[in-house]
Amino acid sequence: MRTRSARVLAPALAAVAAASLLGLSPAHATAGHGANPVVGHVYETTNSATGNAIQVFDRLRDGRLQASATVPTGGRGLGSSLASQNGLVRDGNLLFAVNAGDDTISTLAITGHGLVRRDVAASGGDQPVSLTVRRGLVYVLNQNSETISGLRVTHDGDLQPLPHSTRALSKTTAIPTAAAQVSFSPDGQTLVVTHKGDQTIDTFALRNGYAGPAAAHHSSGSTPYGFAFDRRGHAIVSEADASAVSSYAVHANQLRTVSATVPDTQAAACWLVVTSDSHYAYVVNAASSSISSYRITTDGHVRLAASVAGSTSGGGTDAALSPDNKSLYVRLANGAVASFTVHHDGSLTAQNGAVGAAISGSAGIATD
Repeated sequence: MRTRSARVLAPALAAVAAASLLGLSPAHATAGHGANPVVGHVYETTNSATGNAIQVFDRLRDGRLQASATVPTGGRGLGSSLASQNGLVRDGNLLFAVNAGDDTISTLAITGHGLVRRDVAASGGDQPVSLTVRRGLVYVLNQNSETISGLRVTHDGDLQPLPHSTRALSKTTAIPTAAAQVSFSPDGQTLVVTHKGDQTIDTFALRNGYAGPAAAHHSSGSTPYGFAFDRRGHAIVSEADASAVSSYAVHANQLRTVSATVPDTQAAACWLVVTSDSHYAYVVNAASSSISSYRITTDGHVRLAASVAGSTSGGGTDAALSPDNKSLYVRLANGAVASFTVHHDGSLTAQNGAVGAAISGSAGIATD
């Protein structure tokens, strides 16, 4: 399945026209908040089985959100939780979304007039739930087929399958891998995949864009889920069953435990983000409706900073930091997004209220 360059304009075109007369950029035109203009956006996928879409929120200078456009991806969602991280990813001026209901991924360009759908292409497997992008190379994690598969992407967002790039995940038992996330290491030499089902973390060494065979590593704790890298290349990984965080040094097909299963004393640590300065990690605890914070040392060790750094209503289902790392956005179980101010000491302050209407299942969040 392939479609190209279907343009969808965000609402408030009249405001954009008026802004042009005033010499303002379109991004500022929709705000109407004077000293609190739009400085970016938060995006989440609806994951609707009848047609996946991106819900756009304007991100105001003070960190608060206001609902904006809803833009179809051109694919179908699953209609229920993907139980994954990186279902929606931003790379420069492109958004990449998985469409788990019809086994495709979509690219959408971020423009001054809203999102523009660029392409829809097959994911290379069954039920894509996570993807990762680096320097024109995309790898997709297909949960049901237990594979990863590669594509090339142009600067404009056109997708082309990478021939003969599909690789099987490791299988240590007959239990389904229930893989949760795929991501490039910061140096681009390794792909990392977490398995929720069999307590495994796979690494794939990369050469000329092609992944080698999976190397299986037993994770420190059970149910490794979401993860992010610090700037020194350590993988900081959540563990849902233990509600804990572990850290690992990654090099090619090697994975070495640095910190082993540091509990947050909450329930179901799932989605995890790391600040760009690599000082802090935040993990969203799905079953205790809380956010825990961890301090990351220069050698990759993690230490619990606050068991409850923030509280969420109805449980969180994903998280993303703003590009300046001054705000943390947590997707809630009903599709609304809660906003938190991130302070220099790693503490969080909740903004007033959550924004967004109820939509189908948790399925990714990204910011610009």
